[in-house]
Amino acid sequence: MFNNFLLGATNFLLAASDGADFSSFADSISGLIESMFKPLMGIFGALTCVWGIYLGLKFWKADDEKKREEAKKALLSFAIGVVVIFVVAVAAPLLIMALSDWMQTQQVM
Repeated sequence: MFNNFLLGATNFLLAASDGADFSSFADSISGLIESMFKPLMGIFGALTCVWGIYLGLKFWKADDEKKREEAKKALLSFAIGVVVIFVVAVAAPLLIMALSDWMQTQQVM
């Protein structure tokens, strides 16, 4: 897949002065991103779980009030961050699809 990307990038650079159609380059970029999406999401999910467990243990092991408050704030920040990332991950494709549909209807008019 990476070789296809390099081929597409090379074709892009060679055709830049010719005013050529860059759909093959866009397709190779899109294919590269799609092929990397699932493995990266698995890695990020695993890291999120490990970090959440670490923060939970940090809160559990806190022996004085100051450390407990710091761990509590870290856990709260972590939870808010996970929720925000989830909302953005769900909302972004929907927003992109809506904007794409809107642009297509504007071009027809």
